[in-house]
Amino acid sequence: MNPRFVLTGAPGGGKTAILARIGPGIRTVAEPAREILAEERASGGRGTPDQDPARFMELLLARSIEKYVEAGIGGTAEAGKAASEAALLYDRGIPDCVGYAVHLGTDPSPCIEAAQRLRYHPQVLVLEPWEAIYTTDDERKMTFEQSLGFHERLLDGYRNAGYELITVPKAPIEERVAFIRGFIATGPTLL
Repeated sequence: MNPRFVLTGAPGGGKTAILARIGPGIRTVAEPAREILAEERASGGRGTPDQDPARFMELLLARSIEKYVEAGIGGTAEAGKAASEAALLYDRGIPDCVGYAVHLGTDPSPCIEAAQRLRYHPQVLVLEPWEAIYTTDDERKMTFEQSLGFHERLLDGYRNAGYELITVPKAPIEERVAFIRGFIATGPTLL
């Protein structure tokens, strides 16, 4: 089975930019929350944190589980073999759902159960909040200050699920990409 790594942390910390540059040999899995927010806003749906937090959490957990299950499946025998051999790097994992649920004041129990059942590599890569690169957009509405508390809730979801957190240094994007590629390539410590 392919190793499943997670990149998590505060919104606006650079996850999407890093994943866009991660390069060959590592398959990336896009962040489900951004997809859901864009889809709900485009369709006029109410499954957003500001309109119906419980519905947003249902959609987020379902999409996160779907991405977990589908990430290792290839359409052809050749694609399946390549998929099973490539490392996967997720832009947020299922334990992030726990942090979202706590942050939004919804029941985190379904997320906690899924986080215990569907596991990633025991060491999770974390991007710390970084005000110098933080921006807002159509899906990221919180201020930098609000993102700090949210960041801690996300990390609590991983800690409580038994993951070790590995901080990616604040550095130019090329150095951050190299750190992550090196972490994956050199066989990080298995717990």
